[in-house]
Amino acid sequence: CTALENRVHVYRVKRREDGSPGSAEPLLQFRDAHRSSELINVGIACNGNFIMSISMDTTLCVWSLKGDLLASLDTRHMNNYYGCVSPCGRFVASSGFTPDVKVWEVCFSKTGDFKEVKRAFELKGHTSGVFCFAFSNDSSRMASVSRDGTWKLWDCNIEYQKGQEPYLLTTGEFPPLAEGSTPRCLALSPDGRTVAIATDDEVHVFCGRTAQLNAKLEHLHNDPIVALQFSPSGRYMAVAAGKHVLIFNNVAGYQNAVEDLEERKKAASSASIRDRLQAQIDEARSILKTMEAKDA
Repeated sequence: CTALENRVHVYRVKRREDGSPGSAEPLLQFRDAHRSSELINVGIACNGNFIMSISMDTTLCVWSLKGDLLASLDTRHMNNYYGCVSPCGRFVASSGFTPDVKVWEVCFSKTGDFKEVKRAFELKGHTSGVFCFAFSNDSSRMASVSRDGTWKLWDCNIEYQKGQEPYLLTTGEFPPLAEGSTPRCLALSPDGRTVAIATDDEVHVFCGRTAQLNAKLEHLHNDPIVALQFSPSGRYMAVAAGKHVLIFNNVAGYQNAVEDLEERKKAASSASIRDRLQAQIDEARSILKTMEAKDA
């Protein structure tokens, strides 16, 4: 689905004879629930249960795939900066002018009927508005980047139904930016070990465990970067700017994985765990060698 003229447009992707994705054809448009403000993002739950849309005011909407409005939330951010659906398809989340990220659970019955959207948890700790945030692949970790000059990595593998709040794992700083420049997007690797932050034409890649700057990609395009994403496998990082999508090997991500696995191996309590971790280390190092050979 896409956002055009302040409406959510849904498309059906056709399949070719070989089973690969084909062309997209318009399916339906949702009635206007964002009349007074511009849409800034839309997303579809991976389980196909709902679609989310969010606008620049304080409105976040949850829809059925048929275009029925299931819920309309007031985020109370004063202005929304970003919103998305979690990779697991259970949550919707938003950030904005206020120094927090709000996460809600979209609840369905066992028969698949919509029940409600209820508060799950919040990320609290920034001192200024949150430009962007991201989930890890299993939604157990989140990362956020703020106007206060910091990014944070959170452990969200919690029992939020019992009132437990996320744990702050790491706080890092991004380098001073040119006047008028702001972090445009943030991506968190599927394993939650690597954080990437894009500004106008640069991407900074950080280690989630140590907050150290792993890599800085400069002067990537004449146009501003508008999207940043890791592949589901974590092997690649895609950067969108202008009419181009640039694909990079996620070298820093695999280096971070090796370092993290080695630390876990040192603390392992049994030989079987150490052997399993060593196998993962060997696999990550093998992929790194492949990347280095391609770059040579």
